[in-house]
Amino acid sequence: MRRVFALARSLEARTLVVLLAAILAVHGGALLLYRQSAAAAADEAFAAQVASQLALARDAVMRRPPAERNAEAKALSNPHFEVAWTETPAPARPRSDPALAPLHRRLTALDSSLGTGLSLAMEGDTDPLHRLDLGGTLALADGSQLAFHSAHASGMALRNPWAMLATAMAILVGLAAVFLTSRIARPLRALGHITGLIGHAVGQGRMVPVPEVGPDETRAIARALNGMQVRIRDLVTERTQALAAVSHDLRTPIARLRLRLDGVTDAAQRHAMASDLDDMQAMIDSTLAYLRGDADPEVRRVTNVASLLMSIADAGQDAGHAVVYDGPGRALAAIRPVALRRALDNVVDNAVRYGERARIGLTIADTTLELQVDDDGPGLPADAVERAFAPFTRLETSRNRNTGGTGLGLTIARRVIEAEGGRIGLETRPGGGLRVRITLPRPTG
Repeated sequence: MRRVFALARSLEARTLVVLLAAILAVHGGALLLYRQSAAAAADEAFAAQVASQLALARDAVMRRPPAERNAEAKALSNPHFEVAWTETPAPARPRSDPALAPLHRRLTALDSSLGTGLSLAMEGDTDPLHRLDLGGTLALADGSQLAFHSAHASGMALRNPWAMLATAMAILVGLAAVFLTSRIARPLRALGHITGLIGHAVGQGRMVPVPEVGPDETRAIARALNGMQVRIRDLVTERTQALAAVSHDLRTPIARLRLRLDGVTDAAQRHAMASDLDDMQAMIDSTLAYLRGDADPEVRRVTNVASLLMSIADAGQDAGHAVVYDGPGRALAAIRPVALRRALDNVVDNAVRYGERARIGLTIADTTLELQVDDDGPGLPADAVERAFAPFTRLETSRNRNTGGTGLGLTIARRVIEAEGGRIGLETRPGGGLRVRITLPRPTG
């Protein structure tokens, strides 16, 4: 159902609706005009035929003696127009069906000799095949009258071969409109799909070539997108090279400052300066890791993720932190182990920094590995979850690295995990503390 609604909002669907509505409106109006004109012509021909046959029957009957008039009337009858003569005197003012007044006026206009002695009525109202048959009487000069019955072939206009041909042509035009609109919209659909890929790739310095096909407008859009990607790639490359060069060049003065620390006699001052240098080194390392991103040339290989998590927990304990692992001893996945280790180190480091301790869990599902890292910190409000993944964003406002970090840990973690085909999310646990959920695909063969 959601796919149907999405299709209804598309340019292709709306264009088709407009085209088909226009075709239906034009065809319906043409058929209506044709039916009205054809019906009017048929009614005019029917009136002329009835007037002619009535005049002919009246003249022929009046030329015969009364004894032969009924036989003459029968001889003039045919399956479509029946005539009978009767000696019954016609009423002085014959009553005619008011609904047939236009036909009555048309008949008397065609033959004024029919006069006011003509009475018309519809016959066969209960019979669907003859509900439009016309009957009536015509008063003759000697006081007798002719009774007549005529089959009315109205309603044949729409069964005309030309009407059927017009309908078939409208259907063919509608099908052609559907086909051509789909062909025209295909490059637009491709552009929409490729644009989504561009949005993911352009920030990583990669390009997604856009085929320059279709109408001139879509070709122009494709050329513009390709040119935009080249400019953005160059801009990202220059930015990355500049920041990497600056970060690399900063290592040299930091190393010199570390050597000069030995000349500082004040132990407290030396410790503070060393802490500042550690902060600078950590910022440089985080920036380089962030800029490197998915361009990391490391090759994926099947790795025991459980062993990786246990080594992270052991390293945290060796550093004096409360880090524990709870899970199986073996869980394989095709990953880049160094990159994933860097991402998980960032997650565990955040848990220790903000929540004092980290509990690492691992569950093996049918096609995935489910990791979670819990801490005992304050957690995050719902509106701050997405901001926590933004680069250089620190939800803790102090500049102390022991509490604030560089603002790149979760950004790098999400980039690495998504590059592995996984997902990462944050949620506040009901009992307090933050939970980081990580899902990684695992081989099923």
